Amino acid sequence: MKRACFLAAIMLLLAAVAVAGVDFSGTWVPNESKSDPAPAGRGGGGGGGAAELTIKQAGNVLTISRTMGQNAVETAYTMDGAEHTSTSQRGDLKYKAVISGNSVHITGTQASQRGDRPVDQTYTLSDDGKTLTLSSVNQGQDGSTTRKQVFDKK
Repeated sequence: MKRACFLAAIMLLLAAVAVAGVDFSGTWVPNESKSDPAPAGRGGGGGGGAAELTIKQAGNVLTISRTMGQNAVETAYTMDGAEHTSTSQRGDLKYKAVISGNSVHITGTQASQRGDRPVDQTYTLSDDGKTLTLSSVNQGQDGSTTRKQVFDKK
C-alpha cells in the first residue's frame, strides 16, 4: 500500500514537472491555409469550420473554450493520465489527458444522443509557442480519418 501511494505521488510530481515546461494559454485563431478542410456535414460542408480557441492553463488543468455557432463550449481537462468525467450540455465526456513534452493527448468517449463516440485528440505547441496544431482522429462508417487544424497565437 505504501509503495502504491509512493508511486502515485511520483507520477503526480512528474506530471507537474512536465506541465511546468510548456504553457498552452492564449487565444488561438484558425490558420485555414495550413489546416485540413472540415469533412462535409461537420461545420463547413468541406470548407474549414475551425473556431477560435481560448486556452487557459493552471497547473495540470487545461481549459479550452470555443464558440460553435451561437454556443460557447468550455471543457477543462486534468492532465494527469487518470480517467476523469466532464459533464456538459453535449453529454458526459470520459477522458484521460496526458502531457508529453509539448503535446497533450486526450482520449476517451463522448456521450451523445446517437451513442458514445470515441475521442482522440492531440494538441501540439510549436517550439516557439506561436503555433498550435490539433490532430483529431474521427471514427466513421468507413473507418477512421485524421484531421489537422492549425492555429496561430493572437
